[in-house]
Amino acid sequence: MAERAKRPCNKPGCPELVSSGYCAVHQDATKAHDRWRGSATTRGYDHAWSKVRRLALKRDSYLCQHCLLAGRVTPALDVDHIRPITSAPQLRLDLSNTQSLCRACHALKTAKETP
Repeated sequence: MAERAKRPCNKPGCPELVSSGYCAVHQDATKAHDRWRGSATTRGYDHAWSKVRRLALKRDSYLCQHCLLAGRVTPALDVDHIRPITSAPQLRLDLSNTQSLCRACHALKTAKETP
């Protein structure tokens, strides 16, 4: 069986060619960041959140709400907290504080909210 072609590291701007994922330097940094961040459960994404997430996706017909406002129909894979958990932890499981978003819209919104 032929070996897969190498591709650039997943870290934006890193030219190191790898078989998959990150180069050795960025793999260590990614693991350190994951340890600092904590698990999904410790960040509030537990069984209760999974239920709210499913309800939000159903409510929004699995469509990205930002794209719909722009006249595009895009499948939604993510459920976003309209008011982030960090600023409104009491709204973590409030269905009215959620919106279904595609990965691109969710990434853009999160980037704008992150200092």
